[in-house]
Amino acid sequence: MDTRRYRLNLRDGGPGDLDEIILSEGGLVRGPDLPNWQPSYLLGICEAPTAYRGEALHYVTLAPRYVGESLDHIRQSGGMVGVGRVLPGRDPSTSRTFNATEIEYWAIGMLSILESTV
Repeated sequence: MDTRRYRLNLRDGGPGDLDEIILSEGGLVRGPDLPNWQPSYLLGICEAPTAYRGEALHYVTLAPRYVGESLDHIRQSGGMVGVGRVLPGRDPSTSRTFNATEIEYWAIGMLSILESTV
């Protein structure tokens, strides 16, 4: 099984309360079928769930920040990403999908690979 761990650096484009988050890969999840949304996102599972403005943060969605970058490239090599905060009480790891009301566009971050096993 191929597993990855990432560091999501939020210092330069993040919410201001968190500098970085360590994530485990949760696979791909399908986004809403709406304009300006990607068909698929990389699901990041926070290894040490934290709080953001008093709300639990367990999951984030990640998508390439720049046109021309692919989700597969980001997954394999890291890069600049748009980050969605999965709102409390939602669990896209089981449904493998989410709708627009379950996510808040949250930050721009730099994703780097900490560990990868194949």
